[in-house]
Amino acid sequence: MKLLNLNSLILAISFLTVSSAQNNLYATPFITSSTSKFGRRIEGTAVNVNGDIFATNFDANLFEIGSITPSQSVYHTSSSQKSFYNGIRFIPLTKTQVNQGIKGVALLTNVNEDQITKIVVQKDGYVKQSAICKDKTLSLPNDLAYTYKTNRIYISGQNITANTVKGDGGLWVCDGKSGQLIEHLPFGRTNGIEVSPDESNLYISETLNKDSKVVSNKIWKFDIDKRTGKVSNQVLFVDFEKLDGTQAIDIDGMRTDIDGNLYVTRHDGSHVTVLCPLGKILSKINLNSIQKPTNLDFGGKDGKTLFIVGACKDNGTKGCVETIQNDIPGRAFTALKSLNGKFN
Repeated sequence: MKLLNLNSLILAISFLTVSSAQNNLYATPFITSSTSKFGRRIEGTAVNVNGDIFATNFDANLFEIGSITPSQSVYHTSSSQKSFYNGIRFIPLTKTQVNQGIKGVALLTNVNEDQITKIVVQKDGYVKQSAICKDKTLSLPNDLAYTYKTNRIYISGQNITANTVKGDGGLWVCDGKSGQLIEHLPFGRTNGIEVSPDESNLYISETLNKDSKVVSNKIWKFDIDKRTGKVSNQVLFVDFEKLDGTQAIDIDGMRTDIDGNLYVTRHDGSHVTVLCPLGKILSKINLNSIQKPTNLDFGGKDGKTLFIVGACKDNGTKGCVETIQNDIPGRAFTALKSLNGKFN
């Protein structure tokens, strides 16, 4: 997957003149409808420190997440069947947790219960489950991003209505240590959310409906105050109407690689749009077996395999997975590898 390298300004500028049609890429089916143990609501693709990949809707249960690699198996079942998990992010273990043999800690958006569910998986398989970021303003949390160095959680959410109004979605900022909400900004319905590799910028999508039709898809960019975690200086990063005329195709999950390129799943679009840090299209990843891509993340032993999930084309009751190799590792994998066990 030749997207690289954007480290020099000259090369980045050269991409401004490249049409997306000149760099069409194609993912390869990894889990098909005939082999899948995931349901159609497969979402929340996330990597752990080992490069293993996980997703929601295992066994077609909203309250269950499972592993995609190294094999398909259940990872966590909620203690409440009211839970509806949609987003997943693994976070670095503390020194104490490493010494205790903790296997993993993950944050899960819990749509039905308006909270972030935090799970700590013990070495004997026991899972400690707790609720954080609960607040009267937090409604229908959809996905989340995480700053690994400062332990803050950024949450999107959406209430899908015929005519979107401000407040149908939002951006919530939560302190990962205290579990308390520290900021809330109202938006139209928000979905994809991600942080830049240096954790100085936040990206969040905003979609608008009119008369039950999708009429706008944009990505906003903010500066992150590393001291407080709050955001400021909102600027338009991408307007898909102006970029490529795909404003009617919803943005879903978003992830960055370590060069700051942003990978955006386009629900109902059967593709992923890859954007450089300047907001221009680098490439389009076309999908073979997935009709409605929902989320994605980089995993594998070197963090360079992009896993994309969504509802299968040939069987809408199943969740499929496709992969494509990249030359750059993902942000999440790289951060987990470098920071795991480094904090008290």
